[in-house]
Amino acid sequence: MSGSRLSGLQKEVLALYRLILREAVGKDRKKLAASTPGSHKTVNQLLTTRSSTSYARTEFRKQSQQVRRSDFKTIEYKIRKGKKQLQLLKMPGVNLVGGNT
Repeated sequence: MSGSRLSGLQKEVLALYRLILREAVGKDRKKLAASTPGSHKTVNQLLTTRSSTSYARTEFRKQSQQVRRSDFKTIEYKIRKGKKQLQLLKMPGVNLVGGNT
């Protein structure tokens, strides 16, 4: 999207994506710190491992591929749903996105 302006809906989707990804990285760091004290990974290393961040990315892509760009009602619904999921993810009792382990 070089040079083109983003619509309000596009900005909202990207902001939600960033927030979910940041929260997932934070959860991964806490999980990593609890499992191996003293080892530090960079954000890029966390993003490349199969973890909360990779689950969040693949789920976001999967959801985005199911919706046409012109289907505003569905996009707005998925944004609302994503915000609710983000609030759940921010809860201290949640350790992992995706619930696999």
